[in-house]
Amino acid sequence: MDIEKMGIYLVDFKENVGAEFSGKHYAIVITPQKDNTLVVVPITSKKSGKRYRYGLTLDNSKYLKSPKYPKAFALVRKIREIDRKRIIGSMRYKLDSEDSEKLISKIEEILLDK
Repeated sequence: MDIEKMGIYLVDFKENVGAEFSGKHYAIVITPQKDNTLVVVPITSKKSGKRYRYGLTLDNSKYLKSPKYPKAFALVRKIREIDRKRIIGSMRYKLDSEDSEKLISKIEEILLDK
């Protein structure tokens, strides 16, 4: 299976320690597939009334017909490398160029302190 950059895939992060991201969640692949590992940004549902920081809000209705939640949040601070075997199934959708550029800018801002 080819894995596309800026594609959204279901990933099994398995069980991790403490506050590390774990379980099955969607994630954005941000590196091209060169070997058996990829760098991903996990996504979580954005619930109203909860504060989200260090990431990017995505409009689910832009990509899905009937999303369970209208917004999602790309957790840039939780960026991590995974083995491609953690990906479950095929690509759900792909970020458009506008959201891709916003995500790259947010990664630079948070991780590179720009």
